Parts: sequence; structure tokens; C-alpha cells
Amino acid sequence: MRSANRIAASLATLITLTVVAAACSDNGDNHEGHPSTPAGTTSTQPSTLPTSDSPAPNETVIEVSVADGRVSPSPDRRVEVPRGQLVRIVVSSDVADQIHVHGYDLEAAVDAGGAATLEFEADQPGAFEVELHDQDPGLLFTLLVR
Repeated sequence: MRSANRIAASLATLITLTVVAAACSDNGDNHEGHPSTPAGTTSTQPSTLPTSDSPAPNETVIEVSVADGRVSPSPDRRVEVPRGQLVRIVVSSDVADQIHVHGYDLEAAVDAGGAATLEFEADQPGAFEVELHDQDPGLLFTLLVR
């Protein structure tokens, strides 16, 4: 009986820690809104994320736009996500280009005046630059996986 009580207590502790960690990681800095998926969206991998417009609780949506050679929000920003988090990067651009996530070797083409989406599980810890190939400078932001 003692073993069963220990297992139950350990399970309750694990669930509590998971809920607390999830609540702490959602500080509003990592969610850049709830975009609808524009027509012409391209993905380099099959989606493992929900297809609705609203992000799932364990999903980080990062929106970036490029217009007149300027990246918005600032390309100096760092977006931190916990390891194992589902990430959806949505990039809209006024020029055609290739989006690339270094370290994950993910790419997607974005058409001029269109948008592209990259979706993946952030399962590798570290700092990863997300950039456009043909723009100078091409940095969109840095993804930090902890």
C-alpha cells in the first residue's frame, strides 16, 4: 500500500509541476497573436499542429512581416520556447524569398505578397537563427529552445 501511495504522490507532484511550468512559460512574450493561415501558405513538413486558427496551449506562434526591406517586429528579438514545444512561424513578405531555420534545416518558399508557414517541434536545445536567404540582412529573429 505504501508503494501505491508513493506512486500517487509522485504522479500528483509531476502533474502539478507540469501545469506550473506551462503557466510560467506563457508570459505573453512568445505568442505573437493568433493568425489565420493566409492563402498561398507553404510548409516544408507535414503539420503536426492543430489546423484551427487558434494556437494550442502547447504551441508558440511567431509572426514576422517583411516590407520594404524591413523586418517587423525587430530582427534583434529572441523568442524563447521550452524544449518539446510546438512552434509555428508565419512569415509574410513583399518579395519572394526562402525562409530557413538554422539547426533544424527547415525551409519554406514565400511568394512576393504572400506568406509561408514553418511548423515543427522544438526538440533541439540551443539558439537558432531564423532568416531569409536573399535579404541583406536576412535575420528575422533568434529562436531559443531551453
